[in-house]
Amino acid sequence: MVSWSPEGIDQLSARLISQGSRFARTASRKSGEQRSLIALRVLSNLLQEGDLRIGELAQRETITQPAMTATVNRLEEDGLVERRADPADARAAVVHVTQAGAAELEAFRMRAAARVRPHLERLGEDDLAVLARAADLLGDLADRLNER
Repeated sequence: MVSWSPEGIDQLSARLISQGSRFARTASRKSGEQRSLIALRVLSNLLQEGDLRIGELAQRETITQPAMTATVNRLEEDGLVERRADPADARAAVVHVTQAGAAELEAFRMRAAARVRPHLERLGEDDLAVLARAADLLGDLADRLNER
């Protein structure tokens, strides 16, 4: 078994973040998507986490609240999200993804996957198994990070 130093784990963490982001950006660009990546990430956050306030969405995406408000307004105009009363605070609103928003995100993901597929098909069974395991691990790590 390999013994990892704290510095080695930090380097691995940085590589995973960098290469994971690079892969996601590249696959997204190649999908021919017309909607902004921030808008797609908003839809993804809402599907993954449930209804969120605009301030929470802005914080998750590290953009200003006015910029997030503009993004949510565009998504709302297109029928992809809707605002609802916050059950915890009637004075506030949360953003909810609609069925149309969920469908658009799924269609985007399938277009991106179709662009990636030929490149994955060139890999051997062992490499595909490693990537499948890595995808599972990345999902688990993201869940753990969200717990804190």
